[in-house]
Amino acid sequence: MELAASCPPELKATQGGKGILKDLGRQLLPAAVIDRPKGYFPVPALRHLEEPFITMVTDALHAPEAKQRGLFRPSYIDGLLEDPNSQRTPVKSNVLWQFALLEMWLQHHGVG
Repeated sequence: MELAASCPPELKATQGGKGILKDLGRQLLPAAVIDRPKGYFPVPALRHLEEPFITMVTDALHAPEAKQRGLFRPSYIDGLLEDPNSQRTPVKSNVLWQFALLEMWLQHHGVG
């Protein structure tokens, strides 16, 4: 982190961004990999939760791992679960679904 922070901006901003990283990458990977167009990997979005997703969300957010991790305030999550379609993000996604996706990802990858 310190090395990246100390790197002059002109080295980081060249070549459309990440210039120095791209230069290093070209030493290990084909240029076609480094210079390919940026990919887009959207998170699956659900705007309206109903079964079987509500059960999946409830199970993930009430799992022992989720409780032990303590990332979410239980009273807030319980309030969302009482009315699972009431809260939206600024881009109109379902807040509860976004929390559940994060929690499911953490559980899938064994993040403690």
